[in-house]
Amino acid sequence: MEDAKEVAVAKLAELLKHPDDLNTKVGPLARKIAKEKASIDAQLNTGVQTQLDNVQGGLETLASSRDNSEKIKDNMQLIDRLCYDAQSMIKDFPRIKKVSRIHQNFVATQQKVQALQELYQRLSDIEQMFAPMQHDILLYDSPLLHVHYHLFKLEEFRDQTMHQARDSPHDVIITLKTYFRRLDVLSDNFTQYLWEISRNLLLLVERDCGPTIVKLAKIIELEEKADEKALAAKQAQTSHQDLQGKGGWRLAEGNPRTIKSYRVEFFEQLHQSLRERFEEELAPYKENEDWMGALDATDFIFNDLELVFDEIVPKFPKKYKIFPYFVLEYHRHTYDFLNYMVDQDLDAGTILRLLRFVRDYYSTMSTRLGVTEELLEPQLLDGQEQSLVDEYLKLVRTKLVEWTSNLMSTESRDFVQRNQPPEMTSDGQYGMTGAVDMFQIINQQIDVAADANQGKLLYLVVNECHKVMKDSQSFWKKLLGSETRKQLDEPEQAPEGFVEYVMAMSNDQIKCADFAEEILNRIMPQVESKYKGQVEDKLNMAVEGYMQIAASGREALLEVTFNDIKPVFHELFTSRWYEQPLIPSVIETLKDYCQDFAAHLNEFLFNKLMNDTLERFIMLYLEAMRRKGAKFQMEVCLDKIQNDVRLSFNFFAKYKSMEELEERFDVIDKVHTILKSNRRMIFVDYYSLRQAYPDVPLAFVEDILSKRDDLDKAALKDIIEGIKAKAREYEPDANTPPTIFSRIKW
Repeated sequence: MEDAKEVAVAKLAELLKHPDDLNTKVGPLARKIAKEKASIDAQLNTGVQTQLDNVQGGLETLASSRDNSEKIKDNMQLIDRLCYDAQSMIKDFPRIKKVSRIHQNFVATQQKVQALQELYQRLSDIEQMFAPMQHDILLYDSPLLHVHYHLFKLEEFRDQTMHQARDSPHDVIITLKTYFRRLDVLSDNFTQYLWEISRNLLLLVERDCGPTIVKLAKIIELEEKADEKALAAKQAQTSHQDLQGKGGWRLAEGNPRTIKSYRVEFFEQLHQSLRERFEEELAPYKENEDWMGALDATDFIFNDLELVFDEIVPKFPKKYKIFPYFVLEYHRHTYDFLNYMVDQDLDAGTILRLLRFVRDYYSTMSTRLGVTEELLEPQLLDGQEQSLVDEYLKLVRTKLVEWTSNLMSTESRDFVQRNQPPEMTSDGQYGMTGAVDMFQIINQQIDVAADANQGKLLYLVVNECHKVMKDSQSFWKKLLGSETRKQLDEPEQAPEGFVEYVMAMSNDQIKCADFAEEILNRIMPQVESKYKGQVEDKLNMAVEGYMQIAASGREALLEVTFNDIKPVFHELFTSRWYEQPLIPSVIETLKDYCQDFAAHLNEFLFNKLMNDTLERFIMLYLEAMRRKGAKFQMEVCLDKIQNDVRLSFNFFAKYKSMEELEERFDVIDKVHTILKSNRRMIFVDYYSLRQAYPDVPLAFVEDILSKRDDLDKAALKDIIEGIKAKAREYEPDANTPPTIFSRIKW
């Protein structure tokens, strides 16, 4: 009661949190609660009325049963009284009864003697019918029921005889047992024949001996009914021991039949035969530890069960539940076999095949046989699928790391030592075998996981492969960085062939990106929807990572190329530049490098590299204009700049379009315009430069103007002040993308 009050108070506290709630919420809450109470009361009233009706009906049934019991009791008493009165109405009834009993015993004895005399002849007839059957269970039209009928009658005769002689002397019983021994042997042989049939139901169906199975079922049913009658007699004997020997109730003497339990034994024989079938089918694979072959050989399970459903089930009574029995037997043997497999030392492929088998097994049971997973107990692998997945992933991880480590070790040694040139494909591109080998391994693992038809497993394997790809990318990034520094800092001590191996490595990275993208496109339809986003992200990250390493290789080639010609750029616009042309030597060096790049580098990378080379060339040329020793001797420098531009333009025209070159060289052209501009036009030319390149530093314009030999300090000061004023008036668009001036390190 106290608890209810506390709950009610807590509920009210939750509903009425503010003083104003007393005015605004109490009325609606009261009406709401009243409606709920009325609804609950109506439901309770209905429930109580239903219970009362049920109780009333039960009481009426009990009363009716009591009346019927009383009527039966009265009728039985009436029958007993009539029987007792009838005895007194017949004169000499006890003597007549005794004479009748003697006559009955005499007739029974005569029949017994005759039956004993005919026993061997009857046995010979049965043995003659049974002989051809005993050696061949595949007889289509065997007299199985006929043999059983006669044998059943002889067994009844034997059991009754032995029961009646149970109180006879020992030598009489021994004699009777000896006399019936031939029957016992025949009976045992016939029973074994029945169990032989039971163990070969599938074979009988395959050989079109279905009638034999029907006969077997009828025999089992007949024996079961005889067992039930015997058990009922024994129960009556136990319940009415006081009537035994008094002649009051004949069933009180019991039934002499020995309980055979054919139905129980039939299922036991069936169990043994199915166990032997599994052993027969799978034993060779167990001996050779061919677990893949064993799993492939399990198709017999579904074929057998289909045969059972179509051919055997209709031949047995429904109460036998033959099909559920076969299904559970096959399932339990499958369960035992899989548990045996799990205890062995399985490789990654076998684990994956086992996981796929479990999933396909349940699916096939459902689609082909209509048996759902819930009906199949115990659960295959006892729910250890996750532990097997973990074990598989561990093996995959170990193998991937081992294989890729070996590949990386070989590749890195070749890359660092460079004792031999890298391999060359038929189209002249450099490459190494590592990329192809690594993705053969990765594809194999992903394809195997995809075949397992388990979405989560496929995602986890892709995740493991992504880790390997990421580690490979980190490895090449570090190795490329260290080897590039060696090449730039100590080129004399570095082994030859750096450029060739960087091209090979970069080409491989593009191949890896293509391979990873191919994997993405291939497996996405097989990935479950909830993992699609994650798998796509992992593989896209891998593609991006490979493209970044390829870009790093491209940058290394660019650094090595311009490392040879940077000193020349340092002398541009100096006295040496005016004395002799310098750009032709730069162009010759670039020509040598670019010819190799064009011949041996991936086309995509080469186009990117030429863009970078062109941009780097222009940047270095602009940087040279601001160097300390640079001087612009008017008229002479303008012609030399035009010559430099013409030479470089013609060189890059072999690899780039005219429109793109004109766009790229436009910055030098505008700077050239400022250099040749007179005092009155410099402001206009600066404005034109600023419009095209909003991020051009004002200091750059000041530097190049200060290096003109035709401007004195006063004029230069006026020009710079005017340019600064003009610059303050110009507000560039904030969304304008950065130009080449933002990429130059001033």
